[in-house]
Amino acid sequence: MSWPKVIKSTRCTCMNITITKLLLCLTLLTTLTPTAPADWPQAAGPTYDFVDTGKTPTHFSGTRGTNIRWRAKLPNTGQGTPVVVGDRVFIQCHEPIQADTEMSSLTVGLCFDANSGEELWRRELPAARTTDLSSLFSDNTAASAVATKELVAFVNVGGRISVFDHDGKQKWTYAWVPFGRHHSRQHEPFLFENQLIILKTIKDDLPISATTKAGSHPLGRGKEYWTHLHAFDLVSGKTTWIAKTGTGIHAASRFGIYQGKPIILTGRGGGHQPPEEPFGISRVNAKDGSTDWDAGVHGYPSAQNVTWNKNGVYGFGGQTHFSLDLTTGSPSSMASLTDDVSVTSGFPNYSTQTHQQFKPAKKAITYQTNIVVGDYHYFLSHKAGFIGRVHLKSNSVEYLQVPLQVVRNIKTKEEKYLLDKTLPNDMKNADGFLATQDRRNAGNGWGHVSAASPTVVGDVMYLPTMVGTVYVLKWNVDQFDENTLLSVSDLGPAGKTWTLSSLAHSKGRLYARTLKELICIETPQDLP
Repeated sequence: MSWPKVIKSTRCTCMNITITKLLLCLTLLTTLTPTAPADWPQAAGPTYDFVDTGKTPTHFSGTRGTNIRWRAKLPNTGQGTPVVVGDRVFIQCHEPIQADTEMSSLTVGLCFDANSGEELWRRELPAARTTDLSSLFSDNTAASAVATKELVAFVNVGGRISVFDHDGKQKWTYAWVPFGRHHSRQHEPFLFENQLIILKTIKDDLPISATTKAGSHPLGRGKEYWTHLHAFDLVSGKTTWIAKTGTGIHAASRFGIYQGKPIILTGRGGGHQPPEEPFGISRVNAKDGSTDWDAGVHGYPSAQNVTWNKNGVYGFGGQTHFSLDLTTGSPSSMASLTDDVSVTSGFPNYSTQTHQQFKPAKKAITYQTNIVVGDYHYFLSHKAGFIGRVHLKSNSVEYLQVPLQVVRNIKTKEEKYLLDKTLPNDMKNADGFLATQDRRNAGNGWGHVSAASPTVVGDVMYLPTMVGTVYVLKWNVDQFDENTLLSVSDLGPAGKTWTLSSLAHSKGRLYARTLKELICIETPQDLP
């Protein structure tokens, strides 16, 4: 086993921790979260890492209505995580349809009452790019909203930002024509110091043909077609900075504070020859978009969360898990994801085998399903039904087999667990119309799919899949075995439930969305 080839270009120096920097760090920490701690103001939550404190239900069923506070019909398919601020929930859908429909460009930003599920208002977001609905590689609704106590920003990744107050009055809008060698759009908008961070090309007025694979290829891979992180002032709409380094459309950048400095870890690479180079990871200064360092990682599949903590940056390349030094970008450790691993399988009569060989992945080991929490890096593996975990201190790798789907019979209370296949999804919206083009959208949600990211609340982790299955785990356990799995929950009936959205948390409630519904999940003692 050898390291992915790393070509590092460093433009930073190590910083000494001074009293001034410590004070700066404390000041930043008190101003980072734009809303109250109980809110979920952006896709990655209040702390920008999909992790929150609190206590939430460990089992629920949309099929049977177990631990469901309310559910609200949605006008059409959509992706992105529900965003919760105060008593408001914000999501985005594609426009309503009156017949089976494959393609769309127009999206709708919606506001719901967080307590009752009542729809309060909706606003349209037109865009230049037309895309296929419910795509397993993201459609125009892939970006989650970002909200403060006063404003909400919706981003149609087909080329539109629109900002409204909580009553639905538009404050500003911004449009562009995106570049489209692939229609995947995995960057999740976030807010730092009243700056909305999104991903787009620097040039706004590309030809409409550039939004398609066929139309973009003749244009080549020049820098004018690179996508970069952009910061917009949330109040005025003014562009405050553009990142110097490029970010690939497959990458899910992560923000945080390191040594008193606000930074963004971002990536480049992946399928369909995205133009940004070098393939690998960069650290960006979130104050002005300048580059702290670039680390080129040969063959880096950037379709993953660029996860990090104070001890390093963590990623997957080929059959390897690697880490980089957060200060310099230099390689620091690596572990095989296939050799000498532990595998717990055989649901429900589990057994654990050590020193095993795990089947290598033909494509990337995971897609956006990875999360670093505590001393662990969790992910849904390329092999359907196997959740992976890397111990960041020991570099040991463990896999736990889980059912792909549970079929719950409402009348008989029977539960059937499917280990090798899932029921084909109907791909219909709440009005009964097909909202899909690609037959792969009806698959099991493992492997080659831009899947939802996990959510952690307290000691509990939630991992949703495209078929509406949600694995509920105790993440902070020494042994990753059958005792880790708390439940195999669901967001709705098998074969009729579809989602590419993460779960949000606020005040002990979970919020989820499917192709058909917005759902509020709550424990019985808290239900009205």
